[in-house]
Amino acid sequence: MQRRTVAVAALAALVVMGGCLGFLSGPLTFSANKVTAQDSALEQTGYEKVTVEQQQVNRTFSAAGQSKDVEVTNWMAQYERRVSILGQERRAAVFSAYSTPKVDVLGKTFNPIDDYDNRQLVELMQRQYGSISDVQPVSNQTVTVLGHDATVSKFSAKAQLDGTSVDVYIHVTKVKDGDDIVVAVGVYPQQLDGEEDHIITLMQHLDHES
Repeated sequence: MQRRTVAVAALAALVVMGGCLGFLSGPLTFSANKVTAQDSALEQTGYEKVTVEQQQVNRTFSAAGQSKDVEVTNWMAQYERRVSILGQERRAAVFSAYSTPKVDVLGKTFNPIDDYDNRQLVELMQRQYGSISDVQPVSNQTVTVLGHDATVSKFSAKAQLDGTSVDVYIHVTKVKDGDDIVVAVGVYPQQLDGEEDHIITLMQHLDHES
């Protein structure tokens, strides 16, 4: 399972604005606040930081004969844990947290992630990365994420790890916190006992700057 297979970076490309932006003067800029996993949770679960970075999306939109430049800055933090699978130690368990601004303009929200449910978020991953397939729902549970009651959805799927098909579980949740939408995703091989607890712990111990 390559790192890009399970990252939520593909969500950044979905920040699409509506036509009414053309009625405003000057460029528009929207920025999310950084979201990360707490150090104590990383130590408890054995996950290590891979990257914490900003992702900038620039678009030019036309409406009513006008063009509008829009810049959106998102944050993504990605963590991995080395596990024993297929006879080798590999970084095959991955957790990602992603924040994107709500992008409210003229009383309307133009970030499509705001309307996506957990199933649609996983389907997005499947469309963006061909190495994830056969996604099936398993269960839901309610977890406190950033002080909000959040539905964490669990899915089974198949992923490619160095050319070998591996059965994996995907956990995904989404909350609105402040002016941002925060998405958290965990993916790991199904043969790992106790890994679900690690992913839930990481989701419960996120820091989101205000």
